[in-house]
Amino acid sequence: MSDEGYNGDNHLVVTGSSAGGIEALTMLVGSLPGDFPAPVVIAQHLDPTAPSMLPQIIARHTKLPVNLIEQKEHLKPGHIYVVPANKHVSVTDHEVTVSSTGPPGVRPSVDLLFNTAATTFEDRLIAVILSGMGSDGAVGARMVKKHGGTVIIQDPETSLYPSMPMALPRTSVDIVARADTIGPLLKELIRGTYTPSESEEHAAVRNLLQQIRDSSGIDFSNYKRSTILRRLSRLMASTGCETVAQYLEYLKKNPEAYQRLISGFLIKVTEFFRDRDVFDELYKTVLPELLEEARSNGRELRLWSAGCATGEEAYTLAILIAELLGEGSPVPARIFATDIDNDAINFARHGMYAHDALDGMDEGLIDKYFTPLEGAFEVKKHIRSMVVFGQHDLGQRAPFPRVDLALCRNVLIYFTKELQQRALHLFAYSLRPGGYLALGKSETTTPLSEYFEGVQSSVKLYKRRGERVPLMLSDTKSAYVLPRTYRAVAPSYTHAPQTQAQMRSSVAEQLGTHLLRAPVGLAVIDRRYDIRTINNSGRDMFNIRTVGVGEDLLHLLPAESSGKLRPAVDGMFRNEPTDPIGVEITIRGDAGEDRYLRIWAFPGERTDGTLVQTVAILAIDSTADVSLRRNLERASTRQQKAIDEMSTEKTELLARHRALIEANTELSRANAELLSSNERLILSVEEAESSTEEIETLNEEMQATNEELETLNEELQATIEELNTTNDELEARTV
Repeated sequence: MSDEGYNGDNHLVVTGSSAGGIEALTMLVGSLPGDFPAPVVIAQHLDPTAPSMLPQIIARHTKLPVNLIEQKEHLKPGHIYVVPANKHVSVTDHEVTVSSTGPPGVRPSVDLLFNTAATTFEDRLIAVILSGMGSDGAVGARMVKKHGGTVIIQDPETSLYPSMPMALPRTSVDIVARADTIGPLLKELIRGTYTPSESEEHAAVRNLLQQIRDSSGIDFSNYKRSTILRRLSRLMASTGCETVAQYLEYLKKNPEAYQRLISGFLIKVTEFFRDRDVFDELYKTVLPELLEEARSNGRELRLWSAGCATGEEAYTLAILIAELLGEGSPVPARIFATDIDNDAINFARHGMYAHDALDGMDEGLIDKYFTPLEGAFEVKKHIRSMVVFGQHDLGQRAPFPRVDLALCRNVLIYFTKELQQRALHLFAYSLRPGGYLALGKSETTTPLSEYFEGVQSSVKLYKRRGERVPLMLSDTKSAYVLPRTYRAVAPSYTHAPQTQAQMRSSVAEQLGTHLLRAPVGLAVIDRRYDIRTINNSGRDMFNIRTVGVGEDLLHLLPAESSGKLRPAVDGMFRNEPTDPIGVEITIRGDAGEDRYLRIWAFPGERTDGTLVQTVAILAIDSTADVSLRRNLERASTRQQKAIDEMSTEKTELLARHRALIEANTELSRANAELLSSNERLILSVEEAESSTEEIETLNEEMQATNEELETLNEELQATIEELNTTNDELEARTV
């Protein structure tokens, strides 16, 4: 592999992880082939106070060269670059640089890495979020998606700490995969945008788009071809398909993949106060007028945000209303926020947004209507209480009645002309006379202009006019309904007519129609357990690939599931009360995955003797709940194991503590004895020193006495000499 500097013309892979990320990283790099064609930059949250062995750990699991970034490194294909602890990292077109300066918070910042890489590499960037705590990387992933890059997260069910992968809204995620399968996915994605040949493969792409158009009414044929192929290549890579023909076969075997396909093609880009001139017009003229009408008529203000994506538009409307109403206003307001993407709706309900989602908003509004949390902002409760989120398909579901204002911006552009007319008909039915409709910049009411008149063309604002229109029933299928090619159509099944059935009202018939189309499974069986009626959701949930009607439901289910369901059904035939909890059964899907259903049984038809003839079975997919429960159980098991280990360590520590206390007692005793001996020695020394001082004093006194004696001796000698001299003089005189 060449060691020349990376010129930025190819792809770049960036990863972010925290707690539990080292294990995931070893699995990821271990699955990278030796000829991996792009550089990989790894940002792992590490303890800045301890030396890191991460480069050595990663090097033991991969054949690729591993480099620790000291200051600045040239990007080279097939090299892995590890960011050191307590350093921020940024990427340019040919270099990766670490620095001690940067935004506050954890270091390295995954958001900073993703942001700088997305700005440079755009659609050639692949960002991977692995196990970790917190939400670092959610903001950066949003930037990656904004620039057309690919975002992969580790499957939260396989993550030791799923907080970081789960912090990303599903609208920002392209692929969810286990850590050990991400390496091959990366190579498939980096091989290049899928380019079909001009013959068979080109026709296969057209066939795929036509099937989507026929099944959902959404027309992607006008999308940029490069955009379609890039997004299609991501979906194909995640399923292991190399050609569109193979992917079509995959869709036949996995019809639920159509939902992921359509969701992957749709552009779910939104933000607070997007197209500010629209909201300025609503704030200045439309909303005050509607509020005054609602106040004067003593009714609630009703708004509808259709195609709300992750909820920013709906919350923007709520903020504007709160600003106009002020505190303590008696006028209630309700905003219906709907979208076809259930993942986007679930994200919007939480009202949690990364700080970059609020860019461009006034600081005063942010302080007033958002609560800052760690790395994010939460919409305040009184704003969230104004918004009702729900999954809704304009091509299939009934609209909300008596709406004052409907916003449907940048949604109709994806629809065929027929579906556009259907959607506009729904809005004409939904809006009260004089209500307003706001569309996107490239959208008009032309397919059904007789019910709308332009109010402000610059912001595509229209007003409802004319008489109330009846609700148009349409055969247009939802994006969540399978294409007709793959749907099993149940023949009509009739039984002995009953007087009560003949007297049912049209409302009850419509309710039955909605139940058959509902996203919950519904089946009616007789006393022989034969299916008399079953809806499409029921066939899908019970994995019934035949017509189903007339077949024994219990024999169509696995033995274990049938054994759990039979007592509940038999109980209904015996007039026993319905179990409010229901029973949970397991269904094995075509791909070998287990799906869990929560089942309730209810008594149906009765004879004159009150003998139950049929039982209605209601099924709801509880796979997500079971997965969550099992994750919680695994987490509880891990916590209990950790508690047991900590208890064992505590017992050992207590034993060591007691041993240390005993040793300390012995040392204290020995120390006391040593102190006593030392004191005695000090006393003896002091006494010896005192005696020495006395001896020295006596010696000084003796020396002084000796000196006095010497002085006296000298005086005596002088006296003797004087006497001798006197004696000599006397003798001389005598002579």
